[in-house]
Amino acid sequence: MRAEHHNRDARFPDSFGGKGVAPFAPRVRIVGGGLTGILAAFQAHRMGARDIDLYERLDRLGGIAQPELRDGREMREGCIYFGPEGDPIRSLLEAHGVKFEEFDNTFGSVSGSLENPTCLHDFGGPSMKASSIKLGTLRGDSLADRIGCFDASIAEPLFRYVEWHVGCDPASLHKDSAIPLAINRVFPEGPDLDALAKAKRTDDLADELFGIPRSLWGYSNNAKASLPVGGFTEMFRQCRRALKAIGVRIHERRLANPKKVLNEWSREDLIVWAASPMPLFKAMGLEAPRAPARKFATHAFKVDWTGPVPFYVQNFTAEGSCFRVYIYESGGSTLLTAECVTKPQEIDLHREIHSLLRGFDGQLAIGDLLYRTVKPRWLYHSTDTIDKLGQLRAALKAERGDAFVAGAWEAYAKGEKFAEVEADLQKALEMQAILAAL
Repeated sequence: MRAEHHNRDARFPDSFGGKGVAPFAPRVRIVGGGLTGILAAFQAHRMGARDIDLYERLDRLGGIAQPELRDGREMREGCIYFGPEGDPIRSLLEAHGVKFEEFDNTFGSVSGSLENPTCLHDFGGPSMKASSIKLGTLRGDSLADRIGCFDASIAEPLFRYVEWHVGCDPASLHKDSAIPLAINRVFPEGPDLDALAKAKRTDDLADELFGIPRSLWGYSNNAKASLPVGGFTEMFRQCRRALKAIGVRIHERRLANPKKVLNEWSREDLIVWAASPMPLFKAMGLEAPRAPARKFATHAFKVDWTGPVPFYVQNFTAEGSCFRVYIYESGGSTLLTAECVTKPQEIDLHREIHSLLRGFDGQLAIGDLLYRTVKPRWLYHSTDTIDKLGQLRAALKAERGDAFVAGAWEAYAKGEKFAEVEADLQKALEMQAILAAL
């Protein structure tokens, strides 16, 4: 046991799930300086840990949530929001000096066709003309099994959308891929709204698979959202200052070698792997999964827009190239990012963007192209990926016990990741305290 750990009064505050006083807190070593790793460091400190290292392979914190800066403006890839006041992630960041501003959370979706679109306000999923809301049985873990629960009038366009968006058979994807694909809930156009609402109230599967635009049934839970004041760049700068202020040692440009981590780091250390788990497979002698190898193109434009900001629209037509348009403010300008499944010609992309926005309030004028990139995204887990991540978790538990905390690798939503890491950290710290007391 490391001598400096002796006689520590490491407390687990009751307000954050604590169980009292631990005789000592171990060294916590976090691999990955993205949002998950940063939050894990704050969580560990809140739970009583005072000996914390954070390792990041790049020269800055933030991971994939850290945007490129062009002339002081953030080129955001993806659409990341935080919750309203009281949201657990926001509250933790606010406790460390990050400031947030709330806004009316406005968004929409386009289904049908680009020429004759069905535009839904206040609903981020697809709208499908439905013959029936009767559901079949969910028989397996694939996305095809999930989609297959729907009537054919809904299932067939959903299958086309997945193949257009990801470029692979939905049978190869895990059912939870519906969340990053934004098809986890579908609004069935045509059936009686009261019957749909009753089905959602009385049938768990119907509640999981069907959605209703919030304006049609008074749903207000996501009416407000928030973004960090000054943007994500300033948020991560403040996180870095706050981490150093509480004594976290930040090791940038440090690629943690999995074999060294597992074989050379002290077994008394608590390891949180908040980076990609892929390098761990080889280190553990396991076969790595093959993730869907689809690259996405992002184009960022300076625009004039008279509608609400921020604002985003999802495209479920399976036509064209753009699957999401996101309008936001940064550096004193209004910007628009178009995320695309293929690399379009700029003139064609302009036409698509106007088609997607024409059913919503606001006039758009597209200005200069500021940024363009093509990158793969590891968002859509295959059934093979989920199975193999389970095998990896089991192997790591057998090797390191509760002293190895996975960074909620399977989860997509920030809130789910946060809660899972927090619970695993709590368990690991409590177990380390019990072992130290023996």
